[in-house]
Amino acid sequence: MDVLEKVHSEEFVDRAAAEKGWVGVAMPEWIPADATKIKNTATNNETNSVIAVEGGSAPEGCEKKERLALPFDDRYGELGEPLPSTVFACEPYEVVQTETGWLGWFNAREENQTPDDLR
Repeated sequence: MDVLEKVHSEEFVDRAAAEKGWVGVAMPEWIPADATKIKNTATNNETNSVIAVEGGSAPEGCEKKERLALPFDDRYGELGEPLPSTVFACEPYEVVQTETGWLGWFNAREENQTPDDLR
């Protein structure tokens, strides 16, 4: 299905495995060191991504801000109703806490922009 949707997906058992196997762009720094079961789906050109992690402490180096966007894909769960008005801004990602861990996403603001362009 990923081929048809022009995305790629990866799954890792923990952050150490993700650091070794992350595909496309640099692994997001917001992913907690103690996170497990890390899943990533991104468009092949890296202009959109959604990341789900289980467990893990709060992302470091982030601040609460008004939510600007939504995940481009809901395969890792929906944000629920009402939609959160604030998120952790972990530049260039937006991150929210879920029942099982954390959900983060990146959406390009300009054509062909990737997370690496905004670091």
